[in-house]
Amino acid sequence: MMTIEITSAPSLDSIITVAALKEHLRVDHNDENTLIEAYRDAAIAWVEDYCNTRLGDVTAVGYIDFFHPVQFPVGPVQSISSVTYLDTANATQTLSTTKYWFDIKTNVARMTFDSVPDLYDDAYNRVQVNMTIGYPEADIPKPMITAIRWMVAHLYEQRQPVATGTIAVTVPIGLYSILNPYRVILSS
Repeated sequence: MMTIEITSAPSLDSIITVAALKEHLRVDHNDENTLIEAYRDAAIAWVEDYCNTRLGDVTAVGYIDFFHPVQFPVGPVQSISSVTYLDTANATQTLSTTKYWFDIKTNVARMTFDSVPDLYDDAYNRVQVNMTIGYPEADIPKPMITAIRWMVAHLYEQRQPVATGTIAVTVPIGLYSILNPYRVILSS
């Protein structure tokens, strides 16, 4: 199992601006900009969490305890810059690129290792995969941006977590339907 630590993320304005959301909401004043920005931030976080993905160029480190074939629990993986590890003396070393292979073209990226050195015995997270993940800002799928707009509109119109006195019906082509093709789901 790989654990991911996000080390840098883009400005959320590079994903979708408050001005673009105000246009979608048909809001023509600035009184609720802070509220709409908060809803935007929450909607982006929800979409990223639901899809196990990141929007925008994000640098990250993946941690594994030892060299073994691994699937990345987040995507898409754009590139892998290096793999470092703790050697038997507990010193950080960089693994030669001839010792690992990766496939970042599949929905769930994967990596494997061959003829690797021994690791330090008494530690967790002994192997670190340094990478760039996420959809580049210019390549974020339009349905994901649409889902963010829908979520912001819902939060803006329904400011309470529960609506009383109504019957709620989920439309089949709702948020889940529009986002399902972009989910990163690990196989067991």
